Amino acid sequence: MSDQAHTSSLSRFLDIMAKLRDPDTGCPWDKKQSFETLKSLLVEEAYEVVDAVDAGPQAIKEELGDLISLIGLFSQIASEQSLFNFDSVLDGISDKLVRRHPHVFGETKVSGTEQVLKNWEQIKQEERKSDGESRKGLLDGIPRSLPALLKASQIGERCKRVGFDWGSVDGVVLKVREEIEEFLAEAGAGTSSTAPKDNARVVEEFGDLLFSLAQLSRHLGINAEEALSSANDKFTSRFQHLEKLARECFGDKPLGELGADGLEALWDEAKRR
Repeated sequence: MSDQAHTSSLSRFLDIMAKLRDPDTGCPWDKKQSFETLKSLLVEEAYEVVDAVDAGPQAIKEELGDLISLIGLFSQIASEQSLFNFDSVLDGISDKLVRRHPHVFGETKVSGTEQVLKNWEQIKQEERKSDGESRKGLLDGIPRSLPALLKASQIGERCKRVGFDWGSVDGVVLKVREEIEEFLAEAGAGTSSTAPKDNARVVEEFGDLLFSLAQLSRHLGINAEEALSSANDKFTSRFQHLEKLARECFGDKPLGELGADGLEALWDEAKRR
């Protein structure tokens, strides 16, 4: 696509954003939006882009358009308040990308991805110093709203950049086993003890176990969030098949009346098929 075509597409898009927010002739829904009301929509649209990856290029294109429309709306609202505009957003990210890729746009030499990430962190710290910001911690920039498993992986990945990580998968496996034992001990699993459990400690140990599993998945090159999502999809598919089998065998009889043994038999058949 030529530069002129790029400019034409962007100008049309920005004109549409402005018209949607026009105080007199704009859309009632768009005119009432604010940064706060758009937050949850932005997260939702980002997830729809992720889902679209499995559906194919046409779905990705459509969902990216929906996501960009929200970015445009954010920028239009900011422009109306003289905070920033879409052009400044593009200029800002363009400058940042050039600045943080000196191995592409400068003379810096790198040996691989790990060195790129280490340089990235160093450049970020230098940027903060030049802007007069106090030195931030390595984990300060991780969004609070990230899904927990993804956030756990991000925490581990950032710590790895400064060398605070296990040296091998074996070390993480040992940690996972340790956390399993600690969780089971707190939960009283496998014992006949009727002593009251400290629920807060059980929750804490369960959290530690999940965190260590997220680090193990990172070391194995597995995306924990996607792995759990796939497991959810697999279980859902099998359970839906179980429901179909139940209707074939028992008509409209409620699942709850089939009993544990009956449901287990249907589940095994669903897995077999």
